[in-house]
Amino acid sequence: MTVTLEDIAMISGLPIEGRALTGKVKSEGWRQRVAGLVGVEPPPWIHETKKDPRPSGVLFSWLQEHFYECRESASPAVVERYARAYLWNLLTQVVFPDGTGDTASWMFLDPL
Repeated sequence: MTVTLEDIAMISGLPIEGRALTGKVKSEGWRQRVAGLVGVEPPPWIHETKKDPRPSGVLFSWLQEHFYECRESASPAVVERYARAYLWNLLTQVVFPDGTGDTASWMFLDPL
């Protein structure tokens, strides 16, 4: 089975006609941008002698840990953060998965 552009439009409610979404991806401060968009900052890499194995995103397990279920009494701002996290997960796990199979790339968050 293949996910089509029309499928994504149906799921997300985003338009598929019109101008393309483009932009530059900046890696500096990605953890802070994640915190600004979904409300939780991923933990920093603390092993000084080893290279960060996830310089491009967070584990899907981290997303599930923090955004598994949104309370019914949540404020509109919190619901919006959960919606961003859900779309982020959908884009990075279903539509554009990376080679690791376990990482949600932060580069999809800025357009959300």
